[in-house]
Amino acid sequence: MIMRTKTSAAVAGIAGLGLLLAACGGDDDGGSGGAEAGPATVRIGYIPGPAPAMNLLLADERGYFAENDIEVELTPFQTGISLSNALTGGSIDIGVMGAVVANFPARGQGKLFLLNNLEADIQQIWAAPDSGVESVADLAGTQVATTTGSAAHLLLHVALEAEGVPAEDVEIVNLDMPAVANTFVTGGIGAAALWAPFDTQVEEQLPDATLIATSADYEEAAIAGGWVANNDFYADHADTLARLAEVWLRSNEDLTADRDAALAEACPRLEEFMTVETCIEIYGKTQTFTNDEWAAYYEDGTALDWVGRMEQVFVDIGALPEFVEPEKYFDTSIYTDAVGS
Repeated sequence: MIMRTKTSAAVAGIAGLGLLLAACGGDDDGGSGGAEAGPATVRIGYIPGPAPAMNLLLADERGYFAENDIEVELTPFQTGISLSNALTGGSIDIGVMGAVVANFPARGQGKLFLLNNLEADIQQIWAAPDSGVESVADLAGTQVATTTGSAAHLLLHVALEAEGVPAEDVEIVNLDMPAVANTFVTGGIGAAALWAPFDTQVEEQLPDATLIATSADYEEAAIAGGWVANNDFYADHADTLARLAEVWLRSNEDLTADRDAALAEACPRLEEFMTVETCIEIYGKTQTFTNDEWAAYYEDGTALDWVGRMEQVFVDIGALPEFVEPEKYFDTSIYTDAVGS
């Protein structure tokens, strides 16, 4: 956990409150409010990367939460695993994260209800100069640093399988992602599976390193991040979840209609973690969809299939004990109902 910010409905957008109170009845007070009427307060943890966080930060920046009678407390986390633990422990109501949306919810720890985009080139596998590694196939018999159970680990597993390298022939060195990058650029290990923006550190400090694979190279490595509610919040605050979906629809419409303007406004919110230019570059590596396209993917099972493929990899790498049908932990109705309304 790094920092906490708070956006108040009273400050960020009074104009929409009357309409939403009338429409919603004011009977759902969110994660930390009392029984009295007032804006729902929702504690949202997020991964401070452009792919998982952009819809969230743009909505906050443009006051869409406030206009939907929601007050948010935003807390960034280094990894989806630490965020999921906070979500399960109850200190966070909603987690906005990457591939881990197909892990902890499959264990019964939270409900997935929104997807953001597909992450294309964001997860990457790098080889150090003089490591003798020029391709994924060359990783056999080597050590690879990554964060186990993460999206980068997912890519590594899919790539090894696709190239015919038995997973047991590669020794995984489990580190948090900043340590993965630092160990790699300082010569402590010959290969690393990481995610942007840590590739910038590699390019700057180890310019002769070789990028040998990205998630865009393997269809099975497609990463769909999203929004997960903890079990209590999901059970008790259906109205707030519906309003969060409405907020998401507005920010996604902005991102697909005028991406440049949206990123120029939201990327400065990540300046503690990366430059605006890096933020824009990373978001350019995502595959985004309009609200209507997402509705079709939710309705025809494509979205469930994406989540199921990620979950299967977690099972394959031992991060999950068994496969659970995504319908049991991914509530697609929250999005489809919001589109329909």
